[in-house]
Amino acid sequence: MALPLTPKERPSRASPRYAAVLMDAHTGEILYANAFRELRHPASITKVMTLYLAFDALASGTLKLTDPIVFSKNAAAQRPSKLGIAPGNSITVDQAIRIIAVKSANDVAVALAETIGGSQEKFVELMNRKARLLGMRDTNYANPSGLPDPNNVTTAYDLALLSSALMRVHPARYAYFSQQSFSYGKQVFTNHNHLLGKVVGMDGIKTGYTVDAGFTLAASAARESRRLIAVVLGEPSIVARNRDVTALLEAGFTVLRERGNGIRLAVTDALPVAQHPAFRTGDPIVEQGSNDDVKVAKAKPHKKSVTTRKRARR
Repeated sequence: MALPLTPKERPSRASPRYAAVLMDAHTGEILYANAFRELRHPASITKVMTLYLAFDALASGTLKLTDPIVFSKNAAAQRPSKLGIAPGNSITVDQAIRIIAVKSANDVAVALAETIGGSQEKFVELMNRKARLLGMRDTNYANPSGLPDPNNVTTAYDLALLSSALMRVHPARYAYFSQQSFSYGKQVFTNHNHLLGKVVGMDGIKTGYTVDAGFTLAASAARESRRLIAVVLGEPSIVARNRDVTALLEAGFTVLRERGNGIRLAVTDALPVAQHPAFRTGDPIVEQGSNDDVKVAKAKPHKKSVTTRKRARR
């Protein structure tokens, strides 16, 4: 079950929320880290775990892609972003997975969770159990959607572990995160990860946004048989989030390439400028919406902060 956190353990709205990590997916080496073990709210990146458990169910045969996902009143009542299916109606498991990966629909995430776990509460227990098994020791899930909850917390490092495990255990299913769009009826949904098709080799993974979390993104790209995972949390805008993830991935691949030439180089040395946002320890969040369906806004200038927050212990 979800574990209630004490006020000291919960990330504060006033505390720094920027956090980032760059991991070599093949070796697990951390190439860059900034507050990567500090507690943060994950927003819709939570759904990576929701889909991980769906992939587990498909692999075990307890779930089929053609099975119906019936929407309960609880699922239908979820806040946006949502598909808007009325209680009692259904979609298939395959449709549910695609809609979650592309549109990040909260009602679909809950309906899928209820189908797999029997109830949202039991599914959350499965989420936390899987987190422990994967070594995500600083993660606590409170719901399958990532909608605001003070007890829904994780770290950039834990999200990188989750992303790496998902690609390793479910390599064929990982392709769901590469979809740039998905059609449902007359509706066409565009993936909230605007870097797909723009950053060389990028094929996932998941964006997110809530006021408490800021703009978040767990991303992965592969080039020349090497794969990197970048997680950036607590950004003030979509523009800043995309810029920072792109810069970290480009710098990471530069480091790996130079290593092949016998040159030792740090990711911080390969970033575009010395004051790149990846050096930040935290910035206030500029509220721009309540879900992933927010409009792209220009990033505002950042003031470098020297404030740090000790990781909560439990």
